[in-house]
Amino acid sequence: MGDFNADGKLDLAVANSDSNNVSVLLGNGDGTFQAPLTFGAGSGASSVAVSDFNGDGKLDLVVTVGSAGVSVLLGNGDGTFQAAVNYATGSSPYAVAVGDFNADGKVDLAIANGDAADVSVLLGNGDGTFQTTALTFSTGMWPSSVAVGDFNADGRLDLAVANFGAASVSVLLGNPSAVLGQAMGPSRRRRPTPLARILSPSPRATSIAMGCRTWRWPTLVPAPSRCCWATTMGPSRRRSPSLLGTGLSPWPSATSMAMASWTLP
Repeated sequence: MGDFNADGKLDLAVANSDSNNVSVLLGNGDGTFQAPLTFGAGSGASSVAVSDFNGDGKLDLVVTVGSAGVSVLLGNGDGTFQAAVNYATGSSPYAVAVGDFNADGKVDLAIANGDAADVSVLLGNGDGTFQTTALTFSTGMWPSSVAVGDFNADGRLDLAVANFGAASVSVLLGNPSAVLGQAMGPSRRRRPTPLARILSPSPRATSIAMGCRTWRWPTLVPAPSRCCWATTMGPSRRRSPSLLGTGLSPWPSATSMAMASWTLP
């Protein structure tokens, strides 16, 4: 969703898996939309996100496509888009989110890769292109959704990933560092108590409290019949380290991530 033709009215962008394209429905401003415009995206388009990737003030699109890639369509500012440019990701990209993950003022991409059980991060160059080598961080089985936010209020963007195949959520905390390492998942998958505390073995990490009730599938936006919340609790007491691993990133501006993963009832 975004204003793709700069008329002050919200428009829609929809990824069409069977027709391998993206439909754009320009808004009339009264809750109705015009007939769709279609733009080629690539085989098996499954998810779409919106941002300004080249800083020209016009909204662009990124679409997960095929068995291992995303397509970027730069906007012309009039509701139309340029030809798609493809970038490689992990196997079976299922969902994409955007954010500035290395604090360089350029928009980056985070892609949940179902078969690979990880998240790919493509760092943006600020001109509408992205670095060709994706950075990968492990998650649970079959990650199907990814969301971006600052979960521990440290001013750095973090990731939350819903793992369809594991009935779990993985949280990767962004933390600038100059160390190289590998993200680690939980060594055991236990059902949480009604209020489970996930505590970190990292000296500077925070603990996370989560409550869940009536969850059917892992999703990042609970339906009315579901309830889930997570809050940072301050420095941990180093309990239950098997529930939290630490991943350290090879990002050029050196960012590390801590990951917590827990099983939903």
